Amino acid sequence: MRIIKLSSNDVDFPDRSSVDRYFDATLPKRNPVGQFVFTKGRIAEGGMEAGEPLVFTYGSKITHLAKSASGRLLNPQCDQSQYPYYFLVDLETLQLVKDIPLSKFEESLTGIGLTKNLVRSQGWPRVPDSETVERLWACLSVVL
Repeated sequence: MRIIKLSSNDVDFPDRSSVDRYFDATLPKRNPVGQFVFTKGRIAEGGMEAGEPLVFTYGSKITHLAKSASGRLLNPQCDQSQYPYYFLVDLETLQLVKDIPLSKFEESLTGIGLTKNLVRSQGWPRVPDSETVERLWACLSVVL
C-alpha cells in the first residue's frame, strides 16, 4: 500500500475542492487515462506494482482510495523535466473518502502491530502488504 500525499504547493491542488476536480475531471481525460504524474524521488524504480492499494491524502486527511493500474513508468511527455514519472490510477477502483484523518489510519496500523510514521513523513510512505492491511484499506471509511 502506498500513501500519496498531495500538497497545496502543487499547482494542481491549491485547495481541497481542486483535489476532487482532479480525480473527477482531470485523471479521466489524461492520455493514458488515469495518468498520475509525479516528481523524482517519490517512488523508486520497482517501488510500485499494478493492483497496489493507494491512499491519497490532502492536508493530513484521506480524500480518495484507488488501486494502481501500473507500476512506475517513464513520462515521455513534455513536462518530463518536472514530472519524469507516472503511474496509472485504476479509475474503476477510485473512491471518494470523507476527509478521514490520516492519524486515525496510522493508529489502526499501530493497532495491528505496524508502527509507521504516516502523518509526519514528507515522502510517500509505503505500508507493507498483508491481508490485514488490505482489509483496513478496503473498509477504511467503516473501520475508522
